[in-house]
Amino acid sequence: MCSIVAANRQKELALVFFENRDRPKELFIGNDIRRIDSVVGIYDFRAKGIACGYSLKSGTAGGVANILGYTGTKSRGVILLRALKEGRSAKDAALIIKREVSSGDYSSARYVLCDEKSIVSLESFGTKVHSSEGYRSKFVVTTNHFHNLHAGRRLQNSILRERYLQTLGDNITEPGILKLATRHRNPAICRPGRTLSSFIVFKKVGEAPRILYSLGEPCKGYREFPETKN
Repeated sequence: MCSIVAANRQKELALVFFENRDRPKELFIGNDIRRIDSVVGIYDFRAKGIACGYSLKSGTAGGVANILGYTGTKSRGVILLRALKEGRSAKDAALIIKREVSSGDYSSARYVLCDEKSIVSLESFGTKVHSSEGYRSKFVVTTNHFHNLHAGRRLQNSILRERYLQTLGDNITEPGILKLATRHRNPAICRPGRTLSSFIVFKKVGEAPRILYSLGEPCKGYREFPETKN
């Protein structure tokens, strides 16, 4: 289970991307933070792909949230990594994913891609794919259920987490995201014993991005990528 927030054109921030990743239903071996070509992301050892990441080349952030209901044979993390490596923008990365997942080879999921100009959300269930671009929206929330496809399971906890995340509104700040990421009260965004990692990108206009991550529960603290060596 995952909680994702993607935003752009905020007062202080040109781009914000946040994902808390919970333990997947599939066998989990482990994960770490790494740079693969131009992409920095949370790498899943079993899937050999990423759950979420950021392209230093295109300025695009992206993540995937599992939707229960359809099981495919290929890794969603691999196609997300490829899209971030090859895509020139959020729109371009979304097209790469859309073409690939329409084959029906990938388990059901929601993908979110975000750059400073646009936010694209993809819903995939078997060969069915729905794409929506936030032309007007500067803020998109994703948990573990579909909005447009009439498929997949709608878990009550997923709905409650999404409703809570939406209370952020259009005034997103760094302290607000960090506080949200470590929330334990119901609905919990950081879930002790279940949350495996957290990944945050903050980017101000004209500045290099800040990439924060936690391998484990984010309430135990974040580190910045790359770490400064003394």
